[in-house]
Amino acid sequence: MLVENARVTRDKPMKIIAILEDDSGAGGGFNQALNAILQMRGLCEGRFGFEVFTTRSANLPHLVRIGLKAHVFPWSTTDRLVRRLSASGWWHSVQARIKLVGPLEKALLEHGCDLVYFVAPGNASAGLQKLNYITTIWDLCHRDAPEFPEVRDFNTFFIRERHLRNTLGPAVAVLTDSEQLAGAAARRYGIDPDRFLPMPFAPSPFIDQAHSTSKDAVLGKHRLEEGYFFYPAQFWAHKNHIRILEALLLLKADGWKPRVVFSGKDNGGRAHLEAFVSQNDLQEQVIFLGFVPAEDLRGLYEGSTAVVMPTYFGPTNLPPLEAWSLRKPLVYSAHLAGQAGDAALLIDPDNANELATAMKRCNDPGVRARLVDSGVARLEYFATKRESAEKELLRRLDQFAARLRCWK
Repeated sequence: MLVENARVTRDKPMKIIAILEDDSGAGGGFNQALNAILQMRGLCEGRFGFEVFTTRSANLPHLVRIGLKAHVFPWSTTDRLVRRLSASGWWHSVQARIKLVGPLEKALLEHGCDLVYFVAPGNASAGLQKLNYITTIWDLCHRDAPEFPEVRDFNTFFIRERHLRNTLGPAVAVLTDSEQLAGAAARRYGIDPDRFLPMPFAPSPFIDQAHSTSKDAVLGKHRLEEGYFFYPAQFWAHKNHIRILEALLLLKADGWKPRVVFSGKDNGGRAHLEAFVSQNDLQEQVIFLGFVPAEDLRGLYEGSTAVVMPTYFGPTNLPPLEAWSLRKPLVYSAHLAGQAGDAALLIDPDNANELATAMKRCNDPGVRARLVDSGVARLEYFATKRESAEKELLRRLDQFAARLRCWK
């Protein structure tokens, strides 16, 4: 006979540990990882245990600034070896036979971890032997545009493919930035669509005024005057800085010499752009700031006329969200309209004429006002979708916790 109102007891709540691998040099990827950690901490509060592991001690000050603590666990030689070998099918059989658990997983188990959360794309999940995990993908651009060197050179395409095929299938859930990406990943890698959970990005936590240096201080530090076009992006080929320089030449020939500020880490593409600037006498119009501290970003946005982002990779990016949150007009690639909606001037990233025309339109007060209002509405739209996705993520966490009781 069943006993009504029987009480189920457990010794302690399920514990989730988030893994932060990248440092601030990863730019927007680092900021999105911090957003993911803050989000998961909020979902776990009063319900599950939650901790953060980072592989880089340099991340600790950034985490502290936004109210997070973390354990530092640098990658060991064994962990690196296991991560590399995990790309090979034969190694899976060997690892299962010898029951090898890597140092990172041992440390996670010692901390009582029940579920690992990889807040950014990475290949560490492939080495886990006992622990379940949630993983994250931000794009499949090696498939969308395989011609770019950063996803083509030295077998990068095949390395990405092996990683995705090895890690998506076993995941408890795969977080993506959009329904579009979730659908593409399910189709391309033969994964049940229900395993994916689209979770819209949010603006960087460092865009908040409490974590930012004032606009006047930032402009003074970098010797800038207000009224420039701003592109915060690392120097990868796919970021398409060159199209902005070509647009500047067209505008210059038309009698207008706007300034553009580029900020971001050099990943090998900056020299090509600097040579173009020098060859075409654009030195007075183009400012290369290089990598800037996160606390400077808000001031750089605030000092701009508009944000220009003719990138090829998506389907979503962080700068549009940050432009909208700081009420700045946005010029964006037309094939990424799924993110922008009507909150950007959409241009063909192959067409410098379209970009130049859009930059001109940013001077029109009516156009600016419309874009700003649409940007605010777009942020509200994504906030609503994110709230719904968080409820679904919490449901899946509760489901996993119930199933965890079957073996622990």
